[in-house]
Amino acid sequence: MMQGEIIATGTELITGRVADFNARYAARRLHEVGLTVGLITILGDRAPLFGELLKQALGRSQFIIITGGLGPTEDDITVATAAQALGLRLYQDEGLLARIRRCLEEQGLPWEERYAKLAVIPEGALVLDPGGAACGFALRHRDMRLFFLPGVPREMRVLFDEFVLPGLVEWAGGGEALAQRTVRLFGISETQLQQVVSELPEFQHGVTVGIYPNFPENHLTLTVRGQSREALEAELNRLIAALSREVGDVLLGPGEIPLEELVGSLLRDRGLTLAVAESCTGGLIGHRVTNVSGSSDYFLGGIISYSNEAKLDLLKVSPEILAAVGAVSAETALAMARGVREVFHADIGLAVTGIAGPTGGSPEKPVGTVYFGLAAPSEEDVWHYLFRGGREEIKTLAAQTALDRLRRVVKK
Repeated sequence: MMQGEIIATGTELITGRVADFNARYAARRLHEVGLTVGLITILGDRAPLFGELLKQALGRSQFIIITGGLGPTEDDITVATAAQALGLRLYQDEGLLARIRRCLEEQGLPWEERYAKLAVIPEGALVLDPGGAACGFALRHRDMRLFFLPGVPREMRVLFDEFVLPGLVEWAGGGEALAQRTVRLFGISETQLQQVVSELPEFQHGVTVGIYPNFPENHLTLTVRGQSREALEAELNRLIAALSREVGDVLLGPGEIPLEELVGSLLRDRGLTLAVAESCTGGLIGHRVTNVSGSSDYFLGGIISYSNEAKLDLLKVSPEILAAVGAVSAETALAMARGVREVFHADIGLAVTGIAGPTGGSPEKPVGTVYFGLAAPSEEDVWHYLFRGGREEIKTLAAQTALDRLRRVVKK
């Protein structure tokens, strides 16, 4: 079995100031396609151990992925040290140099001589150029593959997905094509999802499955291999259709589309407008909705009615309701939804009220108690949940659940 390793460099990583995104991302993606990572090493900038570590890696791994240290500053020594360890001459790639100049001009940045260092690479290197600002290179050394990627996570991910992973899969699989799809799910635990996948006959042969908790959702990645790209995409469609039939509405959709964008698309397609009234979530729902470009097409506004006075004055919740059942109740949630719908003249009013904690709970209404209300021309509904976790987790779950309930109603 092919095995590789990852070397991540950066003083910010070993001091704990920045979490190591790159090695974790690469290891996860490699695991999804059946490629083993035997070792991950994190080194600081200008680490004297880098050259020795690289020499050791050459004797035990079939591929090596190095991230960081490709920049123009003095402590970016990855390229020079690697060339020395591999016995390769460094040279300035004129095509790469011209592209760097062009990128700086497009960004309105002045040229500085230190940027020329970015175009100095080992002889025999293949520049990984996606046509944007990111840049790295690959090397073949005897029977090995080495990939040098930038330390900036966004740039690293672009190069890894476009060049590194497909190249390694083709090399390991003797020219096989690979197709991969990630879907998001909410309302099903990791254990439940594993059980579903293990029992679906469609998932038993020829598909690699990865399940990754991504609070508050679970993400499922499917990977298939074969000779025909069209056949592989059709197979992925078949697998996801089987999963959808089994789990129903907990399947949100493609991995790259967040829940708030799905909700926005549904509202826009149906010509509906939305207004929200928030108490315990403190504006988190409105924040997520307006994170989507173009949300002004369907989102009219929101009210953060954190106090009882705000619920009374702004949303016209009756004092009798608050006196009889309190702010955290089904009756108050529905009254808030009706009120915000009326204030903004929206098609749908969505409301949430609850106890995020860690204080404020009672035996009758413990911390994590949350009520949701929805008011629409032809439908009104209320939902009650008891969430577990700390204050931030409860707020996150409440906002996610509100958007998910809205998605289901609008979809229906």
